[in-house]
Amino acid sequence: MTTKDYSKPQWFLIYTKPRQEERAKENLENQGFETFLPMIAYEKIKQPKLYSLKPLFPRYLFTKFNIEKNNWVHIKSTRGVSHVITFGDKLTEVPDSVVDFLKTKVDDHNVIKLKVTRPVFQKGDKLVIKKGVFQGKEAKFLSMTGKERVRVLLKLMNKLIITEVPGHDVGRKAIIETFQL
Repeated sequence: MTTKDYSKPQWFLIYTKPRQEERAKENLENQGFETFLPMIAYEKIKQPKLYSLKPLFPRYLFTKFNIEKNNWVHIKSTRGVSHVITFGDKLTEVPDSVVDFLKTKVDDHNVIKLKVTRPVFQKGDKLVIKKGVFQGKEAKFLSMTGKERVRVLLKLMNKLIITEVPGHDVGRKAIIETFQL
């Protein structure tokens, strides 16, 4: 059985206060701690080509410190930090390999920008009608009936019906490339 060398800095998981990941990161770095806060860029639905940044792991932050030095006890009183994650009475160590892997997925600003595509609908695609008489109803895409109209199959009063609706009532279908660990 090998024993862990706690004389070297290790990565640990910090739980932040709601929406204060950036604040916690900045304050920890001001205290001399190394941190890692991976962010993800989401395309705004109403403004394509504009992105909003959000933490990849909301309320979590990776911080590297030496467990044998007492400087880490000040982390829990840092502005933006709720507490250090523990299992039982042990701090939750994050293997270097996990942080290294995540770092391969981000750019120089620690942002993951997932590829967003807007394919045409395929027969059988499930969608929700966003506007019009059938707003909120789930439907299946059957076909395009012209430049501006689509034929869908929907359930209305326990009956399946085929109808045509304006294409803009269906909304845009966005597929976001999945991120896997």
